[in-house]
Parts: sequence; structure tokens; C-alpha cells
Amino acid sequence: MKMVHENVIRANEIIGNDIVKALKRRGFGAEYVATSEEALKRVMEIIPSDATVGIPGTITVRDIGALDALKARGNTVFQHWGKMSNEERRAARFRENTADVFLTSANAVTRDGRIINIDGTGNRVAGMAWGNGLVLFVIGLNKLAFDLEDGLKRAKSATIPNAIRQNVETACVKAGHCVNCSTAGDEDSMCRAILILEEAVKGRDYHVIIVGEDLGY
Repeated sequence: MKMVHENVIRANEIIGNDIVKALKRRGFGAEYVATSEEALKRVMEIIPSDATVGIPGTITVRDIGALDALKARGNTVFQHWGKMSNEERRAARFRENTADVFLTSANAVTRDGRIINIDGTGNRVAGMAWGNGLVLFVIGLNKLAFDLEDGLKRAKSATIPNAIRQNVETACVKAGHCVNCSTAGDEDSMCRAILILEEAVKGRDYHVIIVGEDLGY
């Protein structure tokens, strides 16, 4: 088991709570927890047992065990991962976005409380900006960015491991760094839609759980 020095734990708590304050100033519900186990506990407390839950392409949510825990509890979970036809996948993406809870992560969160995401299909950023009910984020401290420019760079860097996971040889995978696929004419580009949540969108309910661990890409 990886041991974390108490000074690192304390530093993460200070940084995490500072981000929470920034998020709250922008209208987001927010809290800090130290571990992925605590994050899972809070996810299960926040989401009602009878709620439908949409889980888009997020490694973080799956890594903390939320997908399995929700299914085991009896929640109806919509997701587009797994073996299915293109039509089934498209329908699953729509159901994710119209579920009672949209459970996801982020590519970056800035110190001043802006949440940044990049998407190839658009379903994930659409669900974050518009949907049926609660948008619940689980974000590890590895997603922290100093400012907006740094956050955009961090979001694009997450595309490389994501493309590798999906066996897509994007230009950035071949080069080992972002090459601005849109200008390079790469048809496999996964950086087609960028959402910057400057503030909580009017009419939406948001809650952000900042976790003092490295989670996801």
C-alpha cells in the first residue's frame, strides 16, 4: 500500500479546500475529501438510491468504484462503454445526459474555480452544461491547473492516454505531445469541443468533490 507523508496529506487538504472556496464563489456546491474511499462514500450519500445515473467516459468515476457500487445498490445506470452498435451507443449517450444525476470528472480545474473539459463526441461537455438534474463531479488533485491557459494544456494532455485506451492513433499519440489536431487535419482528433465552466450554469445543480489523490488522466 502506498504511504503518503502526513505533510503531503496536510498540503493537499490546504490546496483542496482553497479550490473548494473558489468553486463556491462561482456558484458550485463543493467539498474536499482526502481519499478515493471517502469520495465513493460521498457519491453514494449524495445520489438517491432511486435515482437514474448517467456515467459518460470517465476513468475517475470507475476507478473509485462508483459504477459497480451504484449498480449493486439498484440504481439504474446509463453508460455508453462496452460492446454495442453505433445506434445503441448514441442512444446510451442521450440517456446519460437526461438521467437524474450526471456523474463525471473533469480534465482540469483551475485554482480560481473554473472547470475545463475537452471532448471528441460532445456528449460529455453537453451533459455538463445542460441536462435533467444534478451534475456531480469527482476530481483528483492531479487535475489542478494554475490558470486557464495551464488548464487547457492539461486538458489536451489527457487526450493521449485516452486515445491509447480507445486504440485510436491520433496525431498527438504519434508525436507524444499535443500537435493541434484540428490544424493538422487529423480525422481522428479527439479535441473537438471544449467547455469552460466559468460559473455554475443557471438552472443547473452542481456539486464538486475534490479528492486529495491522483485520479484518472
